[in-house]
Amino acid sequence: MKRLPTIDPAQPEETLQGYGCRVLAFVLNTRVTATLSDRDLELADYVYPLAISGPGVSVLAVDRLSAVRHLILAAIATRRAIDKPPVLTATPVPPIVAGGHLVPLLPVLRRNPPAGTVLLPDFSPF
Repeated sequence: MKRLPTIDPAQPEETLQGYGCRVLAFVLNTRVTATLSDRDLELADYVYPLAISGPGVSVLAVDRLSAVRHLILAAIATRRAIDKPPVLTATPVPPIVAGGHLVPLLPVLRRNPPAGTVLLPDFSPF
């Protein structure tokens, strides 16, 4: 089984900007964000403007770095959406008439999914 690539941890003499640039280069070369911590991804996003503002940076390099930044931002957003606790809301349900008597039902708790999620219809008979 093939393992995902990992990055060496920050060295004691390495600055945060230096480590962030190394993380950005790691994602640029491997296209892997799964083995990086949230802090590493945020550092890579932080140094992105430094990486594209250097003298002599080609348009092609800026395009590749921009694509990597979008990958990093998507990973950060996905992790935050997963870590966010679900929001449960109670929806009132009308009572059902059974044998001439009103039967009160408990409210149905519905989970509000993250934005952009497609909900499939509930085909349950209950």
